[in-house]
Amino acid sequence: MDMRAAAEALVAGERFSVWDLDKAGPDDFPELREIRRTGKPALRNAARALLFALGGPDALGEYDLALFRRLIRSRIDGEVPVAMRGCEFWYAIPTTDQAAVLDAFGLSDPEPVTMSLGTEIWNQHYLGPGHQRCARVYVSPALDGWTLVFGRPSEDLHPADITEESSWSTDPREHYQAMLANEQVWRGVDRERCVVLSRRFGAAHHYYRSHGDSMTSWCVAEKGELVRFYDVAAPEESVGELAAENGYLLPHEDTPLPEGWADDIPHTENPLDWQREWVRRYQRLKTELGLPDHCDADTIAEALSVHPGEIGPHTRVEGRGVIALTGCGRKYGHPRTLLTGLTYTPAPEPPSLLDEDQT
Repeated sequence: MDMRAAAEALVAGERFSVWDLDKAGPDDFPELREIRRTGKPALRNAARALLFALGGPDALGEYDLALFRRLIRSRIDGEVPVAMRGCEFWYAIPTTDQAAVLDAFGLSDPEPVTMSLGTEIWNQHYLGPGHQRCARVYVSPALDGWTLVFGRPSEDLHPADITEESSWSTDPREHYQAMLANEQVWRGVDRERCVVLSRRFGAAHHYYRSHGDSMTSWCVAEKGELVRFYDVAAPEESVGELAAENGYLLPHEDTPLPEGWADDIPHTENPLDWQREWVRRYQRLKTELGLPDHCDADTIAEALSVHPGEIGPHTRVEGRGVIALTGCGRKYGHPRTLLTGLTYTPAPEPPSLLDEDQT
C-alpha cells in the first residue's frame, strides 16, 4: 500500500479510516518510519498516526513511544473528566485497585492513557475485521470509587457453545435461530462473569445500552450471588429485582395508554409530521395520566454506580486509565485504531423529533 499517499490524505483532511488500511501491515512500517525521519512536520505526524493505527504503541519505535508516554503523563494530571457518549456496554467494579481488575479480566500490557484518549480508542473498537472488537479493553481510573471496564475478556466473546456465523444455514429462519442461540449463550456468560467478579470485589455490575435500537440489559451480582439480571431481549430469563427500578416500567412493558390513542393522527407527505404528533400526544397523555417512564441500563447505572455518560468535573478521579490487551490481543496484536489527536469530543446530542428544522 502507498503509505505516503495515505499520510498525505490524512494531512489534507480527506475522509479516511482504518477500513482504508485493510491491505497495509508490518511490511509498510519501514516506509512510514522513513517519512517520520525525512518528511515535513504535518506528514511526519500523519505517519506516526498510521504507525499507531497499524501496530499499536509498539509500532511507534523507541523515540516516538517515549514521546507519546511523556505527553500522556503530562496530560493525565489535572485532566477533567468528559462525559462518554455511545459507550454501549461496560462493567462497573467498586474498587480503586486497577491491578486487581486487570488480573481479574485476564488483561496484560497496560498502557497509560488519558481518559479522553481511552474513550476515543474504545469508540473505535468496532471498526475493522477479525478480532478488532475483542483484542483490547479500556479500563478507566477509579471514578467516585468505581473502576469501569469497557470490553470483555477474550474467553467471554469466544465461549465453547458459540457457533461461528460462517457455519450458519443460509435459510433466514435457521440463521435467525442460530443468532438467538448465540445471544442466549452470551447472556449466560455475562451473568457468570459478574458472579465471579463479585466474589473477588464484593460486587460487580454489567450494563448494556444499544444506541442503534432499544436493546438494553443490566446485571448485578454481590458476594458471589446473582442479585439481578434483566435483558429486554429475554425478559423470561430475569432474576431478582432492584429498588432502583421502582417507579419505572421495564423496557419490555407497554405503556398503559388508552386504546386507539394514536389512530386519528393524519399522515402527510412528510413522515416526520406523523412522528412529531405521535411524540407530542404520547408525552401529553403520559403527563395527564401520570404514567411512569421506562428504565434502561443508563437509568440503573446512574442510580447504582457511575454512569460514563454522566461523568464530569464533579467526578472524583483516582489513578489513571489504561488500554490493555486481552488474550486475543496478545495473540493477534493491537486492533487498528486511527488517532489524529489525543482528545475526545463527545458527539452532540441527537436532534429531537420535535425539532421542526428536520427534513
